[in-house]
Amino acid sequence: MHSVVLINPPLTLEARYGKDMKHFGAVSEPLGLAYIAAYLEFRNIPVRIIDSQAEAMSTDDIVASIVSGNETIIGITMLTPAFGVVKDLCNQIKNTCPNRRIVLGGAHCTVLPERTLEEIPQADVVCIGEGEVTLSEIARIRDDTLLSGVNGICFRSGNALIRTDPRPPLQDLDLIPPPARHLLPMKKYHLTASRVSGSGYCPTILVARGCPFSCTFCSRTFGRSFRTHSIDRILSEIRSLIESYQISQLNIEADTLTVNKKFIKALCNGLIQSGINRRIRWTCESRVDTVDEELLKLMHEAGCWQISYGVETGSQRLLDSINKSVSLNQIENIFRITKKVGISIRGFFMLGLPGETPSESQATIDFAKKLNPLWAQFTVTVPYPGTKMFEDIDQQGKIRTYNWEKYNTWSGWQGSEDIPFVPDGRTVQELRDLQKRALRQFYLRPVVILQFLHHIQSWRDLQKYFIGVMVLLKSVFR
Repeated sequence: MHSVVLINPPLTLEARYGKDMKHFGAVSEPLGLAYIAAYLEFRNIPVRIIDSQAEAMSTDDIVASIVSGNETIIGITMLTPAFGVVKDLCNQIKNTCPNRRIVLGGAHCTVLPERTLEEIPQADVVCIGEGEVTLSEIARIRDDTLLSGVNGICFRSGNALIRTDPRPPLQDLDLIPPPARHLLPMKKYHLTASRVSGSGYCPTILVARGCPFSCTFCSRTFGRSFRTHSIDRILSEIRSLIESYQISQLNIEADTLTVNKKFIKALCNGLIQSGINRRIRWTCESRVDTVDEELLKLMHEAGCWQISYGVETGSQRLLDSINKSVSLNQIENIFRITKKVGISIRGFFMLGLPGETPSESQATIDFAKKLNPLWAQFTVTVPYPGTKMFEDIDQQGKIRTYNWEKYNTWSGWQGSEDIPFVPDGRTVQELRDLQKRALRQFYLRPVVILQFLHHIQSWRDLQKYFIGVMVLLKSVFR
């Protein structure tokens, strides 16, 4: 049996968000790795986690830790923007420890398994999809020729790349033990500033996998089937977080938490009946076409203080083009009802969608101001691999770069010229300026400043609001 070290690669906040916006970025628990580690422990496979983002470790630091640890399997998770640092890390590991087996996983590898191995020749195996069972099987194989019997991987065999049969998604998520948070530096994590209330620590709990919707900008790495943990399992995990970390707030994570009304109502009732709703407040993400006033009232009673809605655009034409399947009127109505029941809102907006005109860009900004969520996030559209949007733009020959580390939605704050996609008739500089202008137009309004003053609960709140204003004012002069 092999021993395993799982690595969250060293992608810094500045690399992800830019020098100014890094103050608002998140350093989140790598729950994917923690789930895999928990399952490996369950199968009696030795494992540890190196979270280089939380520990501020360099590539050299990681390699030194690997050398001293003597694990024979190196598992590395990778989102698309981390491609460059992961490639460098794999190169250093192989140069230093040539006999270690490098296994890559995560969203980018899942949608481009063969291409990932071609572009990172030091990697040996790629996991496709959910990695818990897959990696546990890999860890029990001594002879590489037996890898062909492991479903859900792509591996290197001489000069050939072999892709095995797909691994079906786990239907009973409770078969996986709770994430191995004891292997993580839990006190070093923090969510995006807009997702926390006051100064208390706010961890994340993952309650479901999969999304049945067909938005063109999403790759649905966990598939289309919405699968959940049991209510008892979720409540037990929350109680453990309360006892272990004395939390007063929580991020409840799912691709779309409210897609299954029976599930979300059962969860809310469980939180109320157990009394957990009197101990913690929680935030989540949702869609406007999956909630109504009755459900929102129940969620608020259960402790929900904030919902993040994906609005995307203020153009109905563009909403239809990205298969959002909602109307502008629906969005306005649910924003009104959500505020009415006492739940705060974060709105997500995309700039530079395919076919978007300058007037439609401004319509999105104006719609955000009209909706007036407490927080609004404006990102530059990135056609990520594995999405319908990427496929369409790629077929049209309009992908500007395949340098994956440039696939960053905060490119407006990074000064990069290598934006992967620019709509016809637009320019890179225009999109970079547009992202900054959107944030200025939304936040530098008297009504927003008054809202933030009303929501100040701690010195940390005041500090983040002040830094935000300074960043936006500085962007005017730049």
